[in-house]
Amino acid sequence: MRRILLFSSLLSFGASLFVFSQAQSQTAPVSPEDPLPALSVPKNYRYNAGGRRDPFVNPVPKPKGTLAAPTPLRPPGLKGIPVREALIAGVVTSKVPSMNVVIISMPGAKAPYFAHVGDALYDAVVKSIKLDTVTFALTTPPPADDPKAPREIVRKVRPKSGEDK
Repeated sequence: MRRILLFSSLLSFGASLFVFSQAQSQTAPVSPEDPLPALSVPKNYRYNAGGRRDPFVNPVPKPKGTLAAPTPLRPPGLKGIPVREALIAGVVTSKVPSMNVVIISMPGAKAPYFAHVGDALYDAVVKSIKLDTVTFALTTPPPADDPKAPREIVRKVRPKSGEDK
């Protein structure tokens, strides 16, 4: 029994040497080219998204077209408030018209501003102050497409719902 076991193990060992020697001879010969670096990409490789997004591409596209010119910085105080953003908080009237005062505020401003007749805003000048209205004279040039645009803006102190402020 021992002889059979010894004979079969030697036979299997010899057969395995024969098989492994043939398997090594069938491998591709070593090419004379230099091996590729560890992080290189093969020449014919193409990325297949497979329904996934590429993590290296920005998902928010950049706007096509020219960017609008940045708005110029406005000066601080009353001279930095454009008429379209001005909110008429109130009016203080007097018997002497030169003593009339309009209280103007702006969204985001820390405090309201007091303006007299002739005081300048960003794009207008206070022309007149009455009990219920304030008139502004625009100082900006009229638009090129509408040269007959009104050059005065009348704002009501307490506008009713549906009226222009």
